[in-house]
Amino acid sequence: MSASYTRIGPVLSFFHKPDVSYYGGDGTVYTDKMVVCKDDMGAAYVAGTSFAVPWISRKLAYLIHIMGLSREVAKALLIDAASGWNRRDDISHRIGYGVVPKHINEVLKTPNDEIRFIMTGASEEYETYTYNLPVPVVDHAHPFYARATLAYFPQCDRKQGVDYTSTEMDIQFGRVVAKRGSTMIKAIDDNRQSEEKQITLYEEDARKMYRKWDNVKHISEKIKEKRGPRKAYDSGLWGLKINTKECLQKRKDSLPFGVVVTLKEMNGVNRIDDFVKMCLARGWLVQRLDIENQLDLYAKAEEEIEFE
Repeated sequence: MSASYTRIGPVLSFFHKPDVSYYGGDGTVYTDKMVVCKDDMGAAYVAGTSFAVPWISRKLAYLIHIMGLSREVAKALLIDAASGWNRRDDISHRIGYGVVPKHINEVLKTPNDEIRFIMTGASEEYETYTYNLPVPVVDHAHPFYARATLAYFPQCDRKQGVDYTSTEMDIQFGRVVAKRGSTMIKAIDDNRQSEEKQITLYEEDARKMYRKWDNVKHISEKIKEKRGPRKAYDSGLWGLKINTKECLQKRKDSLPFGVVVTLKEMNGVNRIDDFVKMCLARGWLVQRLDIENQLDLYAKAEEEIEFE
């Protein structure tokens, strides 16, 4: 439940507020509030975003400094974990993309029937893309639900106000279709903004449907009772394309981004090993995020060495 002091967006013309939610304490009696350390004598019962924010900051710091992830990937992971497969945000945006899980394992680990992979890069040209993602095929179809979260940190210009970011990244993710000598992505959210053929799409609709000018893009399918695997096209591959557009003038430096993709097997089957083997066969360098190994590395790096 959102707290009584919750402030909601959209801010200015369209920005969501907040991005995610957490536990901030609310109510008239002390048992409804958050318990924090006051001093060596005991605890204090408090409420407010000033006490909820450090919990999120702690998770973000853990992902960046201990797990070794970039800030773009760390933000995308938190939003992706908060959203899950059943986003709770509504037209009021009272809880943003959702409530971040309490335990960090729920952010970093996935169930056996899910495949999650992270892609990072830096946008230097108009298009950054790959048509070479080998999603497993079963009986000529892909038995997966899919979602993807993109995060990046663009600059703003005071001449434009905070209504616009200076850079827009438009993401397309889905099956690769080859027709008449051309290759395109059949996006899971039917995003066709960057297609070469002429399409009538107004600015207001692009903001509402595809979050244009927002520095977070979250696209996701809903899990339905009636499962329907997607047809696998000739290549059996999926693709990811990011189109970068400038609001004012061209950037001099590249802009880093992080993408978190999650595939959920419709029948509960574990296909992670098949996916890894197929990626290796297609030339991908696959590196698993080993939590225990990262913890050991961090502990070793923090050891104090005393020279005799």
